[in-house]
Amino acid sequence: MIKPKNWPDGFPYLAAPRHDKSLTASHIQALRTKPSPSSDITIVPCSSTATPCPLVKIQHITDPSHPANGQNGLFAAQNLPAGSFILAYLGCVHSGGASSTESDYDLWLDRGADAAVDAAREGNEGRYVNDFRGVAERANAEFRTVWCERWGELCVGVWVIGGKKKGRGGGVRKGEELL
Repeated sequence: MIKPKNWPDGFPYLAAPRHDKSLTASHIQALRTKPSPSSDITIVPCSSTATPCPLVKIQHITDPSHPANGQNGLFAAQNLPAGSFILAYLGCVHSGGASSTESDYDLWLDRGADAAVDAAREGNEGRYVNDFRGVAERANAEFRTVWCERWGELCVGVWVIGGKKKGRGGGVRKGEELL
């Protein structure tokens, strides 16, 4: 399997969501039910979920004032337009009851379906999106539920903030950290 540059040795890289044994048949059915065309959930085509993701790069943070100094961050490999989809946030998809209070990488996928995704022990480039606090005035990326055609299920997507809402920024420039 091809891994992105700077992926840590010995840490499992995922090219697809991994389902935890805590998921029941009803969880899986909810995750694999395609949203209706009138839904607010965006349909992401297979071509937008390539792994590794060519839109981003993992870099070591060496700025002593950065809260994640000495760790990794995710940076734009090219200019990313406001409101654009960047990549799927991959990890272990699990029931809400199996959430870890210790994980900094656990995100709700679908509260109604009681499903979340945790990239603490395995994941993809999305796990390197850092918190904006202590780095920038505001976030330039956000997490939203999407339908990924590649896997035929709901996923967490990472998006560039902006586009539809006034005053929310003009995209992310090449080399800028996703926060």
